[in-house]
Amino acid sequence: MATAEHEYWREQGEIYALGALDGQELKDFEAHLAAGCPVCDAYLRETGETLNLVHRSLQPVTPSTAVKDRILRQIAGDKVVPITVAQPKQTRGWQIITGTIAACIIGVVLTGTYYNYRYSVYSSVVNLLRDPATRDLPLYGAGPTPTAKGRFLWNQSGEGHIFVSDLPSAPEGKMYAVWTIAQQSPPRYVGTVETNPKGQGGLHIKTTRSELPVETFAVTLEPVGTTAAPTGPMVLVSKQS
Repeated sequence: MATAEHEYWREQGEIYALGALDGQELKDFEAHLAAGCPVCDAYLRETGETLNLVHRSLQPVTPSTAVKDRILRQIAGDKVVPITVAQPKQTRGWQIITGTIAACIIGVVLTGTYYNYRYSVYSSVVNLLRDPATRDLPLYGAGPTPTAKGRFLWNQSGEGHIFVSDLPSAPEGKMYAVWTIAQQSPPRYVGTVETNPKGQGGLHIKTTRSELPVETFAVTLEPVGTTAAPTGPMVLVSKQS
């Protein structure tokens, strides 16, 4: 198969893995897979595994009280029929109906926010995987969390993504700080990764380009707010000791 044609199918495969392929393109791609293309089949499987890691690492976005209040005010101003004083017995019923409608709309808005966010992260990870310069490194448990594990996608441009699993939630007042360590340079803080009750978490990283090649990736347990340099125990690292 020609290289240009295969590149086309690979791009279609990425969109397919995101669940965004439809119409005739969807039919054509599924026919291509059914015809038995081992390269596309393997690539789709690898992409699916990575996106599954993203899905498990994402946590629903919880809006602030101010956001909820603003949505409720918009609903009250735009969607609710005013209740007159002449109908006092209906007021309670309308309040219940209005509250139900408001809850449903908020649910839709927040669900949409979460899925838009998830789709955005999916797309970012796929773009990282498409770049031949992106490195894919395993992370090994260390110190107080020897059974933890993870995966770090990193591009020298300063963009990356970390997945972690079997990493218990950080104690109160602590955080999991993520660091990149370049040749003969001090560790650089690139973000904080949070985990869910199952010990899974993830973080998409966008920072400035690293002028020197990054040799080591690590996660340490730090007091909240620690970003200048690591001071706590290492819990994940890209090189086995």
